[in-house]
Amino acid sequence: MGREESKLKHMTMEGDHRETHYNVELTLDPEQGSLHANVELLCSPIEQQCSNLEFYLHKSMEIKSITGSVPITYQFDVEQPCSFPFTPDAGTLKIKLTQPVEDDKLLRIWFEYEGNIGVPPWEVNRITPGWVELGLYAPWFPYSPELKQFCYDVQVQIDPGYEVIGLGEVKQLGEGLWHISQKQPCADMVVMASNRFCRLRGAESGLEMELDYVDVAKWVVEDVFKKGLQALKWFSEWFGVTSSVDMRLVITPRTEGGGYARTGFVVVPRIGTESYKEQEVSYFSNLAHECAHLWWANAPVNSWEDWLNESFAEYSALIAVRELFGAERFESILAKKLKRSEGMPPIKGIKRNDERAFTVLYDKGCLVLYELEQMAGRKEFIEVLRKTFQQKVSSTAEFVELVGADVSNEAKKKLNRLLSS
Repeated sequence: MGREESKLKHMTMEGDHRETHYNVELTLDPEQGSLHANVELLCSPIEQQCSNLEFYLHKSMEIKSITGSVPITYQFDVEQPCSFPFTPDAGTLKIKLTQPVEDDKLLRIWFEYEGNIGVPPWEVNRITPGWVELGLYAPWFPYSPELKQFCYDVQVQIDPGYEVIGLGEVKQLGEGLWHISQKQPCADMVVMASNRFCRLRGAESGLEMELDYVDVAKWVVEDVFKKGLQALKWFSEWFGVTSSVDMRLVITPRTEGGGYARTGFVVVPRIGTESYKEQEVSYFSNLAHECAHLWWANAPVNSWEDWLNESFAEYSALIAVRELFGAERFESILAKKLKRSEGMPPIKGIKRNDERAFTVLYDKGCLVLYELEQMAGRKEFIEVLRKTFQQKVSSTAEFVELVGADVSNEAKKKLNRLLSS
């Protein structure tokens, strides 16, 4: 189905409403593990000033056509390793504008492609019978970190019997036809579908939570739901209320690949009934980490500054563990992090695609924050974190200055030493 045949009603962008916007027609075939997509990308005035644009797209995609509102050429390289650390299965799509865009016009690019994602090696995003989970990790849409944030409308066609959920407002238009609209700028386009969804709903401290799950025992789900609400309550009390008053938690049927968080949308893998009790603490810690990203997501993710997201979310999860399971368990986890951090490079300057980055950002960074808590005092350091969130701190330099002002100049110096050693 080419661009001229597309039935999607393209959104017009007038006046000051000129965010980058995707309009998508997406057809999913879970049995075959495949998708077909027609995508219209409307670039904001900032992005369209560039004559060369670079996107990431899953390397299994076969491009049918790419055209623009101005003449373009393109090259899709699936041989060279992708430089973006979160999309290992992506090819690099380079688009060159051969004619400039007029100042008062928006750049529009139309893509048509299809392919089979199946279950990629990274094992988060997938298209399988009974479960579809799509996002930027196995980029099913032309994704560019340079675009930073965007809005979108996605029309999804899938076998009847499947329910579609996603990041944004979801409506069913007809049998097997769904629409997802995201009017708030975000950095991912998450689409999920299953023919086995179950759900719970509840509220805590003014924040409503809906939990969608597939293939998980109800008593496990109820316990996860209760603990998730408790973590949200503590984070709200400690750091302040987030802009997200509604949260959707999804427990996927996969056990691989870990969890992730988007604004008001948290995803975690399934845990088996038999292993839940013995892994209860680690599962809660992982869940709380992802929930904490509702507070800690202001820093760039493609550099060492990501420690302001990951280390802070991990530390928030650990102090929630301390509240729920006690100091002994908290100290046991810290001891393991200390052992894993031995011989690791400094936080400052670590490349995000370095294989050691996970340990550095999740373990070593967490230990740095514990050192600051020891210097400041528990309640006082919670207040530092509260100010960090409320001031939307997005760089280490800002955080260092805040520590100097609110803790001590000695703490500021020690923080700089810890980050560099």
